[in-house]
Order: sequence, then C-alpha cells, then structure tokens
Amino acid sequence: MVNFEVNIEPMGAVRMTGRGKFVKEAAQRYLSYKGLIGNVASLKIKEPIEGPIKVIINFFYPIPKRFTKAQKLLAVKRMIVPTVKPDIDNCIKGVFDALNKIAWNDDNQVARVISSKWYSDNPRIEITIDHLTFEEVTA
Repeated sequence: MVNFEVNIEPMGAVRMTGRGKFVKEAAQRYLSYKGLIGNVASLKIKEPIEGPIKVIINFFYPIPKRFTKAQKLLAVKRMIVPTVKPDIDNCIKGVFDALNKIAWNDDNQVARVISSKWYSDNPRIEITIDHLTFEEVTA
C-alpha cells in the first residue's frame, strides 16, 4: 500500500488540443498540476504496481471566504461538503492521468475507486493506492 499527499488545490482535467497545450493558460496550469502529482508519487513509488488496483482519493478544497464562522466550523467538521465545479470525476481523471506509468502501467488496472470532496484550511489531495484483494472483489 502507498499513501501520499499532494499539497495543491484540486483541479479537474482540462481538454486540450495538440496546439492548445502550448498556448492556453488553463492547459499549462493543468500540465503543471499533473507534473506535481506525478513528482510526489514518484518519490513514494519506485515501479508501477501490477494487476488490479484500488485507489482512494480525498480532495480537500479551500473553505470559501464568503462562509460565516458557523459555516466554516461545519465545513471543517465535514458537515458541509463542496458541491461546486470541478466535478469529482474530472478531478479523478486528473489524478489518474498524472499517475499513469508511475503508480500503474495503465489506469485500466484500477478496478475500485473511492473518492470524496471535502473542505479544509489546507487544500490538498490525499491518495492511497493498493492491490485489490480477492476478498474485496468477492465481497
């Protein structure tokens, strides 16, 4: 099992054209984002995991400045969760794209994903990667 944290505000995958990745600011930001996730992962993972994999990803978003003190407290206690863009599936795609050839050879190996969006004073992404066990598959 591998656990690691990337201290970056979560972002969703960006659609890019061949030319667009060189000229569009959002595409450049996304490439930097994926690069940081990949760099942090490569410090923990020496070679790609083989076989079926499960991934747990927790995305922690900054608490909005417009929140009242009461709302901030509820957000920290996970009683208010982000229901804003980017969609969680796009966030997952960004992480998966970053981890290809580092954590696994291809993201088609990922057979189970558990993911959540939370608020925090410390925006980040927490990632756990492990082999999917026979017991989990048959449960």
